[in-house]
Amino acid sequence: MRVHLVLAAKRAGVPVPSVALEAAREAITRAFPVPAETVRSAGWRSAAGDTALLSWSNEPEGHGLPLVCSGGRLMGLTGHLAEPAEVERLLAAPRLGEAAVRTGGVFSVFRAGEGEVGAATGLTRACPVFYAETSDVHVVGSRALLVHLVARAAETASRRPEIVWDLPAMESMVRAGYFLSDETPFHGVGALPPAAEIRITAGRRAVTEAPLPEARPAPASRRATRAQVDELADALLAAVRPLRSTTEPVRLSLTGGRDSRLLAALLHKADIPFVTSTSGHDDNPDVVIAGHVAEVLGVQHRVTRPKRSEGGTELIVPHPRVRTHNALFACEGMISAYENIPGGTRFDPTPRMSGHGGEILRGGFLQNQADLDAKAVRRRVDGLFGRNADLLTGEAREHGRALASPWLDRCREDGASVLDRLYLTYRVGRWHAASRASLLRGQNPVPPFLDNLVVRTALSMDPLWRRSEALIHGVIGAFAPRLRDVPVEGRPWRFTTEEAPRRSLMDRLRPPRAQGLPAGGPAPAGKPWNWRTKPSQELVDLMSAGILDARGALKGDGLASVVDEDAVARLPESRMDVLWHLYTVSVMLTDAFSTPAPPDLPPVHVPVPGSPPERHRS
Repeated sequence: MRVHLVLAAKRAGVPVPSVALEAAREAITRAFPVPAETVRSAGWRSAAGDTALLSWSNEPEGHGLPLVCSGGRLMGLTGHLAEPAEVERLLAAPRLGEAAVRTGGVFSVFRAGEGEVGAATGLTRACPVFYAETSDVHVVGSRALLVHLVARAAETASRRPEIVWDLPAMESMVRAGYFLSDETPFHGVGALPPAAEIRITAGRRAVTEAPLPEARPAPASRRATRAQVDELADALLAAVRPLRSTTEPVRLSLTGGRDSRLLAALLHKADIPFVTSTSGHDDNPDVVIAGHVAEVLGVQHRVTRPKRSEGGTELIVPHPRVRTHNALFACEGMISAYENIPGGTRFDPTPRMSGHGGEILRGGFLQNQADLDAKAVRRRVDGLFGRNADLLTGEAREHGRALASPWLDRCREDGASVLDRLYLTYRVGRWHAASRASLLRGQNPVPPFLDNLVVRTALSMDPLWRRSEALIHGVIGAFAPRLRDVPVEGRPWRFTTEEAPRRSLMDRLRPPRAQGLPAGGPAPAGKPWNWRTKPSQELVDLMSAGILDARGALKGDGLASVVDEDAVARLPESRMDVLWHLYTVSVMLTDAFSTPAPPDLPPVHVPVPGSPPERHRS
C-alpha cells in the first residue's frame, strides 16, 4: 500500500503550519494499518513551504511506482497503471482529472508543485481521494483518517487531536453497512467523486468532474454485437498486458459465478500463468463449479476450507471485537464488520484477482433488478437509501432522504441509467474502495473490471443490454470457447431466460444453451449456511452487549442521535446483517483507532447446523 498526503496553505507564500506536518508523521501510525517497522517514507516541500507532499509505503523496494519528479512537479500514485510509462504524461497533464480517466489502470494520483497541489480519481474511485480544509490549510490524501487528523491538528494546534465524528453520515453505515454518499465517518472530510480532480492553486480550491461516457443503443445485429464483444475483449486484454512479464502466476479467487470465470477466461486467452482457489466446503456450489472450470482450462485449483474445531462440528471465528477492529483499521470505518476483511500480513507482490466489481459489465444494480418498470426502479432507488430506516431517528431518516432525492429525480428521465451509475458511484466507489484498502495493505490486487479503459468501454454500451449478460457470455466464449456451456452457480444466464430487446426471429427460435452440469458431473448443493447471518447465541449476545455498552457511553451525543433505541431493542435476530452494522458503528464510536493492536480476546465457536454438540474446551 502507498499512502499519499498533499497540503497547501490558504495564503500563497505562507508556510503550511508545522503542527500539521508533525501531526501527519505521528498520525500515520493510526491511519496506515500495517506494522510501523515495515513503513518507508518520503516527502517534499516547496521553496516557500506553502505546499507539500508526504508519502509512505510498506511495499518492497522496486515494486510499484515510486514518487516521480519532473518539470518542478512531484507525483505519487496509489494502485497501478496498465502502462507504467503513462506516469510522465500524468505528471505533465494540464488537466489531471481528464488525463487520469483516459489512462488505463486502477489508481488515484496526487501531484504537487510550487504554489499548486492536486489529486484525481479514476472512473470508479476504487482508489479514493479524501479532502478537508481549515482556515489555514487544504489537506488532501488517500486515507480519510489521516486527512482528518492533520486538518484537526491545524485547527487545534495539537499534534494529537481527538477525532470528531460526522454523526449524521453514520445513518448509511447503520442501514447498509457502507456509505451511499461522499461522506466519511470523520467531520469535515469528504470523498472526491468518481472521475474528479481537486486542484488547489494560490490557496484556492476547485473540484471538477469529467463527464462519464454516454451509452450507445443496444446492438441490433450479429455484426454489431460481435463488434461490441470484441471492443470489451480488447479493453480487458489491454488491462492485463503488463502481467505477461510477471514472474509468479496470478492467484485467481474463482467461484461458480460469472465474473471470476470471465477473469479465468481472460488470463487463459492472454496466456498469463495463473492458479485458482475457492473458499468453502467440498459440497459448496462455488467449489464444485469452480473446480470444473479450472479442470476445463487445465489450471491448478485449490480449496480453502473454513477453520473448524477438532471434532469438526463448530466453526472457529474471531471474537466480534477482534473482527471489527480489523475492519475499522483497514477500512477506516467505511464498511461493516459483516464483510470478510482479510487481516494484515507482510506485503506480498504476487498479483491477485477476484470477480469483485464485475457487475459493472452487467449493468450495475440492474443485474439483480427483476422488474424494469419505472415505478419498480424508483422503489429500488428509494430502498437503497431507505432500507432499515425504521431503526433511525427522524433526523437520520431525513438525512437519507436528502441523499436519495437527486437520484430519484433522475429516475424520471432514465431509471436504468440511474441503477447503473449508482452501482459505480457507491457500491464500487465506496463499498469496494473500502474493502480494497484491506487488500492493498498486504497484497497486489489487479482488478481488470475496474480499469479505467474497461469501465469507459462498458459504460459506452447500453446498460440494459449489459444486464442481459449476452455481452460477458460472448467475451467468455471468445476467450475460452470450452467454457461457453459450463454452468454458472445460481440462476441461468439471463439472456437464455428473458427475451432481450431487438432479438431477431432466429435468435428467439434458437434453443437456449444448456445450464446443467455435463453428464456425470456432480450436482451442486443448495445455498450454503452463512454463520454471519445464522450465528450462535453466544455471538449474538456478545454483539448485543457491545451495542448496549455504546448506547450507554454515548447517550445524547452518539448513537442516540442516529438510531432509535426502542427500535434497536426490538431488532429480531433475522436481521443479523443490521446487527453487524450497528456493532461496527458502536465499536467505532467508543474505541476505534485508539491502538493498532487488536484486543486480546478468544475466538468464538459457532456450531454447524446438523452437527452433534461437542464437549467443550475449558
